[in-house]
Amino acid sequence: MALDSPYTLNNVRSLKNYGLYILGNTYDPIFTKGIVQAKPNILINGSTCTIDYSHVYDISDKTYFKRTFGGFSAGQTFSISSSQYYDEANNILTTLSGSCRLSSTTNDNQIIISTIVSGLTGTTGYNYYNKDNFVDTPQYTFTSTGGTVDCFLVNSLPNTSATTFKELGILGSAFGFEEYIDIAGGTSSNVARIQVYGTTTLKDNTELVYFTSGGTAQDFSTAATKVNLYLRGLPSLITAPYNSNVTGIMAVNVASTGDLVYCFENQSINQAMLRKSKMSSSYLASYVACDSCYDLIYGSGIGTPISTTTPSFSNLLYLVVYSKSNVSATFAARAAFLASSTTNVSLSSTQNNILKIDLSHPTMMGYNLAIYFDAGYKIPIGDKYYTYGTPGYNGAYGILQNYPTSSTLYCVLTGLSTIYFTITT
Repeated sequence: MALDSPYTLNNVRSLKNYGLYILGNTYDPIFTKGIVQAKPNILINGSTCTIDYSHVYDISDKTYFKRTFGGFSAGQTFSISSSQYYDEANNILTTLSGSCRLSSTTNDNQIIISTIVSGLTGTTGYNYYNKDNFVDTPQYTFTSTGGTVDCFLVNSLPNTSATTFKELGILGSAFGFEEYIDIAGGTSSNVARIQVYGTTTLKDNTELVYFTSGGTAQDFSTAATKVNLYLRGLPSLITAPYNSNVTGIMAVNVASTGDLVYCFENQSINQAMLRKSKMSSSYLASYVACDSCYDLIYGSGIGTPISTTTPSFSNLLYLVVYSKSNVSATFAARAAFLASSTTNVSLSSTQNNILKIDLSHPTMMGYNLAIYFDAGYKIPIGDKYYTYGTPGYNGAYGILQNYPTSSTLYCVLTGLSTIYFTITT
């Protein structure tokens, strides 16, 4: 990438933990120690068994599907563990197990189509097994060990949420994102930032971060070792401290249809912003302040509005109320402080016409900002200005876009008092 590219590597999250070490040029533990947390829907149609995980958004599970089924060619055999199934409504109690031969995968390796070798016999009139009725979670064994793989970082003591790769929000090249880690105390080829493929959790709860290349075996396990996570993206979109542990989910939809294609958990607002800046215009990304993708999809537990990740902007304005009659502003992009007595804000004419207005300062609590075309405050600017969050609270902001240049916009803050100022474009 050219040196003058606006996309840089940005430090977004970090963790510090004991029990870290790097292994390499060995078998992939996911084939013998991997685990699937989610239960599937299974359709048995004659000799064909279709296993459907389309409802799954857990990154560990999705990485498991990519590295196992997604890495196999047709003809690979695998076995499904004995799993009890009980459908109370239809009085069906049975146990499913058997072996299959892989035919193909689809839907990003989350639908597995196979030919039954043994077991897995459906009954007359009942051959679709719903995920909600499985008592046990089906697991898989493979005749293949995947061969030797490149290096991976092991977290053998994932003790708290602050010390896990999962909570760090790592996605990696497995999901089309460019991200890196650096490891304090790394030697040899572990000194540099290492690009990562993805992460998964094994059945013994240890975690792995797979490298795309590079790295060498090294043991950090006896010292508290810091790991920093970096994302490629536009640094101007970073709006929170890099080490913020306030996380939500990032949903990715097809722009033309609105279809949900990805949902990523444990993402900070900075991670969501940087990921959005590297995505194609064919997709839309939203940041939602809830714990899980199921909260978004099934509508449970959402107490805050969806916040669409902001477009690229060059003008950034912070608003602070210093008195009941005065508002002050700081331009972060130009580091020019406007005195509290100033009632006009002048935007740089050389920048694009997208202004982000930070409304998160505690003095903004109880206020709402409205923008008008006229000095009489009769003609609102309408959908050229929209806000997210509640003024005065962390993360609240507004976006002013496609506004007329070489003109004056009239602003009014309404709350404990009424404060007027103007923006010259």
